[in-house]
Amino acid sequence: MPEKDYSKIIELEKRLHTKLFPKRGYVIIEGKGALLYDEKGNEYIDCVAGHGVMNIGHSHPKYIEAIKKQIDSLVMVPPGYPVEERAILLEKLSQITPPSLSQTFLSNSGTEAVEAAIKLVLAANRDMKNPEIIAFKRDFHGRSLGSLATTFNMKYRKPFMSWLSPNVKYASFGNIDSVKELINENTVAIITELVQGEGGVHPAPDEFPKALREICDEKELLLIDDEVQTGFGRTGKMFAHEHYGVIPDVICMAKAIAGGLPMGATIASEELYNKFNIGEHNTTFGGNPLVCAAANATIDILLNENLVENAAKQGKKMINKFEELAYDNDNIRGVRGKGLMIGVDFKKPVKQRIKNAVSKGVFFLSAGLTVIRLLPPLLVKDTQTDKIIKVMYEISQ
Repeated sequence: MPEKDYSKIIELEKRLHTKLFPKRGYVIIEGKGALLYDEKGNEYIDCVAGHGVMNIGHSHPKYIEAIKKQIDSLVMVPPGYPVEERAILLEKLSQITPPSLSQTFLSNSGTEAVEAAIKLVLAANRDMKNPEIIAFKRDFHGRSLGSLATTFNMKYRKPFMSWLSPNVKYASFGNIDSVKELINENTVAIITELVQGEGGVHPAPDEFPKALREICDEKELLLIDDEVQTGFGRTGKMFAHEHYGVIPDVICMAKAIAGGLPMGATIASEELYNKFNIGEHNTTFGGNPLVCAAANATIDILLNENLVENAAKQGKKMINKFEELAYDNDNIRGVRGKGLMIGVDFKKPVKQRIKNAVSKGVFFLSAGLTVIRLLPPLLVKDTQTDKIIKVMYEISQ
């Protein structure tokens, strides 16, 4: 059998996959746990993890077994047809989220989960002529037109401004007074990430989420918690709102929910979902049996293998070491994060430092121009976090 031409694979991707995705000069052929391997057999610790998707790691045997079993029986039926795997998943989600949020809309991505949340709060205020939503500077909630309107970065919004709702106002993250200044008779909801990911890995100040909850209760506003990146153990809790003791009105989740297969979920109370009329929101692929089987396996693995606890442990270890590094390193502005959602903020752009890390066997991710973001699988081991720390020391000099 002739040897596979990997250069042709790279060439085809560069030529046919649009220039929205700058291509690396190697082909990823296998993943195991927290590791990826290229066509030459080079090994990398994966701190990108599919942009925070692979919380249970690559090729987990129980995950693969669940998917294979489901493929053999049933892959797809519309959401109106009850199936066992979806029913099981809905129950699991109800068990790991606040009891008051009892109903779930299943979709295919984070931006779809946010779209559903936006439509839900608008449906709940359908009699209002000009409803407004407050989001935050540095927020990222997606790139479809509804979610894009709540995403702050003008780099993403500018070409599409004429199509975006002007009824989104931006407050300063962590500053409750800036929120109060924006609230008026048209305000219906506040949407926030509790750890801003794309915006540079900024955890909310300790009392800020409680202040948001209080003002939402006082003004009868709905609080939307975007847990697309922070959910399913990423921050050392199952969901980031658990760090702050706050129960939102709507939770958006995706990324890690199905272990690598596409799924989003928007969870709210039955009372709130009853504000939708039949047909006002729907999905074709959302909640199909295959991805539900994957999500069920993912949640079981997270819980049974103590991966959330490991995220807290390994994250604390790395943040402490990076803070020690920053203390003695004039190149680093600061270190932020919760669990295994970590940002190391440099004083200058980090693009070359990330490239240097690849040559040392670690994949890092950026969050803006100057932040190296780390989102490794939650099963990452001590020996692997030791190497991540070592490589961060080396590329930071």
